Amino acid sequence: MNKIAKEQIENELLGTYKPLTIESGITSFPFSDLSDREFELLSYLLMKEKIEAKSFKDFTDIALMQGVAERGRDCTLYKNGTISGLIQCKKYQARVTKPQLLKELIKFALFAIKDCKILPNREDFKYFIFVSYDLTEPALTLIKSYKSEIKNEILENSFISYVEDVVKEYESFSQFLISLPIQDIRDILVKIEVDYYNSTDLSRELNSNIKIAQSFFKILSVIDIENADNVIRKALDDYGLKMLTDNDLKLLQERIGKIEDKDRINLGFVDFFGYSAEFFKFIKGKELEKLLKNIVEVSIILNKQQLEFIQAQIHEQIFEKITIELLSRGEIHVFSVGIAAPYLFNRLSLKVISKTMPQTMLPDIYPYSKLTKKELINEISSQLYESSEKVMNRDYSRLAGDAETVNFKINLYEHMHIGLNNIDDAKKVFERDIKILLPVLDEIEKNISKLIPEDKTVVIKDGSFFDNELDISLLKKTLNKIEDNNEQN
Repeated sequence: MNKIAKEQIENELLGTYKPLTIESGITSFPFSDLSDREFELLSYLLMKEKIEAKSFKDFTDIALMQGVAERGRDCTLYKNGTISGLIQCKKYQARVTKPQLLKELIKFALFAIKDCKILPNREDFKYFIFVSYDLTEPALTLIKSYKSEIKNEILENSFISYVEDVVKEYESFSQFLISLPIQDIRDILVKIEVDYYNSTDLSRELNSNIKIAQSFFKILSVIDIENADNVIRKALDDYGLKMLTDNDLKLLQERIGKIEDKDRINLGFVDFFGYSAEFFKFIKGKELEKLLKNIVEVSIILNKQQLEFIQAQIHEQIFEKITIELLSRGEIHVFSVGIAAPYLFNRLSLKVISKTMPQTMLPDIYPYSKLTKKELINEISSQLYESSEKVMNRDYSRLAGDAETVNFKINLYEHMHIGLNNIDDAKKVFERDIKILLPVLDEIEKNISKLIPEDKTVVIKDGSFFDNELDISLLKKTLNKIEDNNEQN
């Protein structure tokens, strides 16, 4: 077996070039911009995580093959230690055709005839082809109705021609030049199962695993988290954040109920229990200022992470509910998808930002907070129209970044405006599509809102919880809950 070790995989991931992509849910990841080996590595890592989560059929293990002499397999799939499938990766800019697919299947069958160990059980074997773009309609028809279609294909005169082409192309098959093993090839192809993943399928998997995505792509975010972070930081610096509200009133009461008033220090945005006024007199001045700044810093970090969490959820749900369910079915134009991310982020980030300042100051610091849904859509769509009109007129002055990034953005705009001749066309398309998009945007906002409680509290305890069996049991329960969620994701 030519499978490779974990250490070699980690070394191969250290490449310097990463293709650009955009974290918006508008398009699939640019898999065709990866090298052949990078596409194989990405496919392996994605399926490895699915197998570990027990969500990739009933396979129990996967091995990545060496880049050469892989005998028609880039990854080998196992069930309880027995070879039961494979993944063959094909990185093409164009769609994979039916003849190309048939030749890949024939190539594997010939290798299996030469070495039966790579196909121990023809009737319990699944062949997966992973393509960086997609398959043509005839190739899709072959795979989706494989058991019936393959029987028709092997009866066609062209099938023998495909076998002859493969045998002539690969020196490994020179032994078959005299006598083609047609019947054995047919028997293998009829008995195995065949399935596929295209760029949309792989993007769906990758959207649920941004860590793997970041190993292969340079991802540009649609939402500028830094600006939102600056708003929060300024608000916290000016006004502070009230941190202390109980998470479990009964447990908190047990901790603080017996503490005397003289050992309760209330500082507005944070309260201390069990610390005397004499202690705070001792740490007054710069040390007290340093302590309070550190407490505020914790709030800043938590709120920034919440904004990034919101962004990730928006990206995932746009891809699932808009790109897959609407855009890929031709129900809306790609231009209209541009409203989704900024609209949802402005609506949902308000849940975080509104808790960082007095409500009277919110409209001044965060103007979008006073807009209705309709007004917000009008505001963002106006910005989309303005940017689009400039690009349509070949005015790229507002596109920030280096030459590579600007060129990427220009190509993205061309994709977004396909079929649109001018800004009036874009407005007509958007006015039509927004009626379809609004209910979906409301649904996404509702789903994500459930994950963002409006009232949040952090309670910092001392080490006495180590001696409290109830505290320890709650800690274990929480860690298990977090671990379960990680496995599901």
